[in-house]
Amino acid sequence: MPLPNACRLALLFTTVLSCTLVSAQQAIPQMTRVEEDAVDIELDGFLNESIWQELPYIDGMRVIDPDTLAETPYETHARFFYTERGIYVGVMNYQPGDSLVARMTSRDTQLDRDGFVLGLDPSGQGLYGFFLRINLGDSMTDATILPERQMNMQWDGSWNGRTQALDDGWSVEYFIPWSMMPLPQAGETRQIGIYLERQVGHLGGEAWSFPALPRTVNQFLSAYEKYELRDIEPRRQLTFYPFASADFDAIKNDTDAKVGTDIYWRPTTNTLLSATINPDFGTVESDDVVVNLTAFETFFPEKRTFFLEGQDIFNTHPRSRGGGGPGGPVTLLNTRRIGGAADYDIPDDVNVIPTDVSQPTDLLGAVKFTGQIGNWQYGTLYASEDDPELLGTLDDGTEVLIHATGHDYAVGRLLYEDTSGGGRRSIGWMGTHVDHPSVDANVNAIDMHYFSRDNRWVVDTQFMHSDVDNVTGFGFLGDLSYQPERGVQHTIRATYIDDEFEMNNLGFLTRNDQANLSYNYFVNESDIPGLRNRSTGIIVTNEWNTNDQPVRLGAFFQRNYRFLNNNSFGFNLRYFPSRYDDRLGRGTGTFKLPVRYGVSFDYETDRARPISYNLNLGFDPEDLGPLNLSAGAGVSWRPTDRFSLNMNLNYEDREALLVHRGGGNYTSFEAHQWSPRLEMNYFITAKQQLRFTTQWTALKAFEDSFYRVNTVEDSELIPVANPDTTPDDFAISRLTFQARYRWEIAPLSDLFVVYTRGANLPRNSLFTFQDLLEQSWNDRIVDQIAIKLRYRLGS
Repeated sequence: MPLPNACRLALLFTTVLSCTLVSAQQAIPQMTRVEEDAVDIELDGFLNESIWQELPYIDGMRVIDPDTLAETPYETHARFFYTERGIYVGVMNYQPGDSLVARMTSRDTQLDRDGFVLGLDPSGQGLYGFFLRINLGDSMTDATILPERQMNMQWDGSWNGRTQALDDGWSVEYFIPWSMMPLPQAGETRQIGIYLERQVGHLGGEAWSFPALPRTVNQFLSAYEKYELRDIEPRRQLTFYPFASADFDAIKNDTDAKVGTDIYWRPTTNTLLSATINPDFGTVESDDVVVNLTAFETFFPEKRTFFLEGQDIFNTHPRSRGGGGPGGPVTLLNTRRIGGAADYDIPDDVNVIPTDVSQPTDLLGAVKFTGQIGNWQYGTLYASEDDPELLGTLDDGTEVLIHATGHDYAVGRLLYEDTSGGGRRSIGWMGTHVDHPSVDANVNAIDMHYFSRDNRWVVDTQFMHSDVDNVTGFGFLGDLSYQPERGVQHTIRATYIDDEFEMNNLGFLTRNDQANLSYNYFVNESDIPGLRNRSTGIIVTNEWNTNDQPVRLGAFFQRNYRFLNNNSFGFNLRYFPSRYDDRLGRGTGTFKLPVRYGVSFDYETDRARPISYNLNLGFDPEDLGPLNLSAGAGVSWRPTDRFSLNMNLNYEDREALLVHRGGGNYTSFEAHQWSPRLEMNYFITAKQQLRFTTQWTALKAFEDSFYRVNTVEDSELIPVANPDTTPDDFAISRLTFQARYRWEIAPLSDLFVVYTRGANLPRNSLFTFQDLLEQSWNDRIVDQIAIKLRYRLGS
């Protein structure tokens, strides 16, 4: 339905007035407001509604990848307006029609192709934001953003968008509801930040943006183009996510059904209360298959919607996203702990199924409240686990029921941020509490952050204190980043965590007992003939324990070349000075490691092509010195926009895999490991996907040499004779297969039908690799079908 003439005149008058104010007074431009009942847009990607022709467009894009800031060869016309419900965006991306590159993928898959990004800063001050990308073919990627470029790619939002391929390019339409984002309390006017980015697939994934914000500058979220909105105060919003699920377990011949709901209520524009009733925190995606023979825990990211929504307020430091040492981040809140495997006390004479012991614990419920008042942001989270039960059997077949007690979790967060006068300064507190008969754990932290007005200096610090069963510990994180010019960055990271600090009851930390001072240097060059860019990194790691022993030392040189055809080649040189290992023995003694060296190479072709491949080769030192060979290859085949086949194969030949056998005794193994992964995707439509994934990891290890720790002094391991005549050879074979159908009925409303099959063979399965694969498929320990329907109701 065409807009009434009065509405058209109002639109034109508002636009002309805004442009006049900008040119005459350099005022913040005003975004056009339209009454909701005057909007008649069918979100189909076609910009054929009259309002798109009546609004002026924005272009002004510059090339940001490679970082040349050159003018773009094609025009990009972006238009937007807002209503009481949300923001509408329409974009025409001009380019030759025969140059379009469309690729349908799963949500949040990063792949070079034709795509468009809308960045939103609802705070208007660079405090938090949203990254919303839609690609030609309607595949989506989204994330939340914390200053300046910390992205949480696990989050999914309730926005919507559509694209259309045209003779002179392609077009896209967005709708972003206000209910998706917190909005600060404001008077008649408020400000928001807008960022526009476009990727062009046939130009090797070249990226353009307005404003021009390449990754070689510190500023991002705070530098979004500001727009003024008037008379916008969205109504209170209430959203329900009811679900129904059914699971059939073919191993136990058992069926389980469940119904429940998540509830999200915004009593004001800047607060969100979320709760879950009879929650189903089972995921329809499987974690990667990992073989971990180290002393460090493996980190797995959160995938459950309830914990991802509104979660950024609990991020206290950039290292919460990663960079916390071997294996993962440093974070006070690792929500994968909530609903994790129960703490069963299993008697020695009771037999249980291992997969039953590792099953997630049901939750009685969980509630979360987040919001902001002026410069203050706050958040609370409470979750309570059910008391689980485990069925076991005695040797005579008698069934026994084993009971465990669930945990209670509580989290509080308070943050003050100030952006007046330019830059950003903030200070915050966060506390966590875990209550269980076996543990009473409390962790508190104060975090402080500084971003200089000239964008060159960034400081992030955090002081931490733990009290676990009256044992207290202390920790400190301090990161300093300096960028003297575009493309050049120096980073110093300092860490001190004493040997009594403990946060892993609810957080994640690879190790305590460390004092670390590391330095990173990074430079990106985009003016080298014959290259799109060349990046260089120098890293010096210097980590000691509190006994003044070096435990993680290294100097690394990294160089990557990206060619004009978007192929890339990189290499990495590594030097490891002599250090001590104080973790592998798990408290039975420390031993010294020799000087070691390593090198690796990798090559990858343009992923926007129908066929692309990658190769990697590495020679990395074992703990005892000998080099192990690692090699990998992968190929991606995309003959059409709807179909993709990805195959990857990795191989490791290890000459001295060191394994602790207990009591300070070690065995060195000669080991071989194969890790293939196969993924096939077919899109019936952009919103209906069939996906098949298979991941298998198999390792065979044969004992070679024997050692014991020196109990007199911390020195090299002492070679010893074979302590027994029974070989300790072992094998590991783990397989996961999943077939999944997903239908995205509406934004955040899905139907899943998932078949999962898995195996974990006994360690004495020393067969050929071919037989290991066949037996892993046949001797399954997981064989189940899950059906889950979730639908979003409300504003």
